[in-house]
Amino acid sequence: LMKNHRHPGVSGARNTGLDIARGDWITFLDADDELAPDAYDAMLSAWREKPQAEIIQFQHRRITPDGKAVPRMPCGKGVYNLDRLPLLWVSSVNKLFRADLIKDISFDTGLRHGEDEVFVLKCLKWARYIFVSEYVTMFYHRDNPNSLSTITDLDDLIGEQRALLELFIDYSDDRALCEAIRQRQCELWNNPTYKRVIGGVK
Repeated sequence: LMKNHRHPGVSGARNTGLDIARGDWITFLDADDELAPDAYDAMLSAWREKPQAEIIQFQHRRITPDGKAVPRMPCGKGVYNLDRLPLLWVSSVNKLFRADLIKDISFDTGLRHGEDEVFVLKCLKWARYIFVSEYVTMFYHRDNPNSLSTITDLDDLIGEQRALLELFIDYSDDRALCEAIRQRQCELWNNPTYKRVIGGVK
């Protein structure tokens, strides 16, 4: 594995990957994710089905503590856009991104939480043809004790909200994208990490 000396953290590692990536498509995989055995064949099949897509999202499964694989927020197969965004659209993993459309976009190294959604929202400024495939390409080990979400604190959540607000201001001339950002900010307050940090039902 290549060690990242220039940019610490998850965002820095992803940015290093973006810098050295070659090819027409880019995908990401986190430490608590596992690719399905036929993941790349599935990605190729999805691309052949919708070659005009700019972002392709796949289905994935969550691995429970007892080892069972259960669907995690499944999203119906189809074509989506800003007016009808698919579930999990704010996660950078479990997707293919057209490399030429995101080549000038990077992850915010100042964020420890929410860096995925800020990145994807920036991508949606340019890439709006989203195809959701029926293929399962990833398994998510949600109960990993080393997951960054388990150490997220209030400062991290404030940073996330501030970044979303800055995006809202930057994209104020794009009504559809601003509405997508607003919806995401509302959804976050029901996020398990938010409830753990600020209180409420866990």
